[in-house]
Amino acid sequence: MKKRVLSLCLSLTIMMTAGGVSGLAVSASEVAGEGSSTGAMEETEYSDPSEEEDGYAEEGETTSEIAVPEDVMLTPAEAAALSDNTAADTADTAAAAEEIPTDAAGQVIAPETAEAIDNADVGATALQQTARDEASSVANGAEEAMQAPESADAEMNKSTIGAAFDSAYEFVKEDAIVYLTEAASVKAEPSDDAEDIANLEKYSSVHLTGSSDAKYWEVTVGGRIGYLDSAVIAWENSEVEDLKEDDIRKEETEAQSRQDQEDIIVEKTSEAREEWAEAIKDGRREELANQTRSLNWSGAVLSRGNGSVYGPSGKETYYNLNMSGCVRNMNRRGYYYDVWVRNDGCKMFGDYIMCAANLGVHPFGSLVECSLGTCIVVDTGGFAAGNPNQLDIAVTW
Repeated sequence: MKKRVLSLCLSLTIMMTAGGVSGLAVSASEVAGEGSSTGAMEETEYSDPSEEEDGYAEEGETTSEIAVPEDVMLTPAEAAALSDNTAADTADTAAAAEEIPTDAAGQVIAPETAEAIDNADVGATALQQTARDEASSVANGAEEAMQAPESADAEMNKSTIGAAFDSAYEFVKEDAIVYLTEAASVKAEPSDDAEDIANLEKYSSVHLTGSSDAKYWEVTVGGRIGYLDSAVIAWENSEVEDLKEDDIRKEETEAQSRQDQEDIIVEKTSEAREEWAEAIKDGRREELANQTRSLNWSGAVLSRGNGSVYGPSGKETYYNLNMSGCVRNMNRRGYYYDVWVRNDGCKMFGDYIMCAANLGVHPFGSLVECSLGTCIVVDTGGFAAGNPNQLDIAVTW
């Protein structure tokens, strides 16, 4: 019996080493049960193979399976022992597979090496988590700094960060008083579109705190950092004084030009006025030339055939003498009128008929109404003593 068990174990070992198939298996418990049902295997060493075959597990049943050659016959005790040994070997193999560490290639490694690898994995995981935590903290801090309002200290230190607004602006630190050649606005940032924080007048001074190769320079206005167009900045006050002198000369030139233009306008206006006056005079002269009587008198009118009449101012007579002396006398008195003759023969001095009168009643230059129209007193005569209201009319008759 012992020889049979040893022979069986050796066969099984060879078959398992060679990768025997586990499909042909026998349940130890079922084999033991079959032995008790037949009863023949307890009495004799050999039995009928056909009777034992009925005791094997049917196809599809779940058992602890061991491959057994078909020509080998097992007693119930041998089958039970073989089942126990196989189950124990399987359990030991599974435990050994779980406990023995291997590398990626399936090679067995020492427990100390496996423990070191596990510790290294744990350390790497911790470092990765720490790095992620630090990166998240930095990102949150940067976001808070961007959202936080700018403090006065940060504003005063803008010059130290250079390209805070534009990478083109890197300011060289300055500490000087400069002057403006033109009126300009101070910007909150170095940009044309930035908000104006102050408006400076032409020639005013400002504290320069930073210069650059770009358009805007850094200045301080009222304790606040701002940015000013460098094109309007002069370093020396002498430059500003020269500009002021140029402005004065320019203003004088412009003033003279304006005066010349005004003189031209006045001259042209005077000429236009004279032309207008001449036009009026010509129109008036034409109207007067055709006049034959006073427009305000409806009585008798003095004429060649009616040499003495009583008109609106009294008795009227006429005379025909050279009036050049009377005209010179009137010029000396400041009366400068044209001398001409009306169509009806009345001698005219400007728009008026020349006449003689009592100078005590009608002085030189007096305008007196007669039957022929309005007269101007330019002469006197002996008649005036006998009749102070009489008028002697100058005519060509």
